[in-house]
Amino acid sequence: MTCPSTYFSDDHRHCDLLWSRVEAAADDGDRNRAAMALEAFSDAMERHFAMEEEVLFPAFERVTGMSQGGPTAVMRMEHAQMRALLGQLEEAAAGGDLDRLVDLGDTLLMLIQQHNSKEEGMLYPMADRTLSHEWPALREQVAAR
Repeated sequence: MTCPSTYFSDDHRHCDLLWSRVEAAADDGDRNRAAMALEAFSDAMERHFAMEEEVLFPAFERVTGMSQGGPTAVMRMEHAQMRALLGQLEEAAAGGDLDRLVDLGDTLLMLIQQHNSKEEGMLYPMADRTLSHEWPALREQVAAR
């Protein structure tokens, strides 16, 4: 059975793979493929955010008492920043502006790398320790997102 850190880190890698498909399509100058790849990437990112915001973070906050000003508050703020960039990426893709898509993507990728580093280095190991007894039930809830 996996633990929260393995489950969510694996999902980070899945999102990274989907982003690489966006970049490859943009590098090839294929606007349609880039738009379709971006849609798959955006859907995966939104699903990841939902798994954390609707299941993992509330459980973590309940068990630890850390909510306002805690690590999950920072993660939610960063999710909002990434969502805003995803919206701009979608606008660029819809307009066929692959140069802007790549430029915005570079910014998003930097945010994602910093964000994932914090989650994988701090939040997920804390979740492993505090939620291990609840993880089987939480995993079912996460998978349903």
